[in-house]
Amino acid sequence: EAVIKTFVELYNKKIIYKDSKLVNWDTKLETAISDLEVEQREVQSNLYYIKYKVEGEDNFITIATTRPETLLGDTAVAVNPKDKRYKNYIGKKIVVPIVNRSVKIITDEHVSMEQGSGALKVTPAHDFNDFEIGKRHDLEFINILNLDGTLNQSVPKDFSGLTTAKAREKVLKEMDSLGLLNKVEPHKIQIPKSQRSDSILDPLMTKQWFVD
Repeated sequence: EAVIKTFVELYNKKIIYKDSKLVNWDTKLETAISDLEVEQREVQSNLYYIKYKVEGEDNFITIATTRPETLLGDTAVAVNPKDKRYKNYIGKKIVVPIVNRSVKIITDEHVSMEQGSGALKVTPAHDFNDFEIGKRHDLEFINILNLDGTLNQSVPKDFSGLTTAKAREKVLKEMDSLGLLNKVEPHKIQIPKSQRSDSILDPLMTKQWFVD
């Protein structure tokens, strides 16, 4: 009761406000985890190179990603403004595979020209860096996860209800059958794990309180 009373008073005095923010989400405990309770662990994984078709052209841009299942929530493809390879594509539309969503090719200083293919798929609702890009470029934020870590109704019907691991398998299988999986490279990554439950954390957009 004391907590609710305090929050209401702070809100009425316009000291605190509520906004959507990306948090470290523990799908096992179904709660947000503080940054202090996140353990980064290095694991052997893969870097998947996937081809996205440029709209209205026979050209493709290859995207490198360690989390191919998140493409279901992509709302842009970003390249570095200084990258000459993609100069002629800036401002054009590109089609996100499987969901066939037409999104814009944008430029952002954050994109590394050396990493992967130099073209970045942007999933603002499921990646901390992409969240910032999404805010800078006023992109759509599509949440594809339920609180238990399964895929929700924002994805195609045959993906809904799958775990992220099963969704990854299915995405890769479809990419391969469509001839859009360019190559797979072994790649070491840091995965965030919850100190409390030891489960892998997912970035998830939730409503949080902030001090103004």
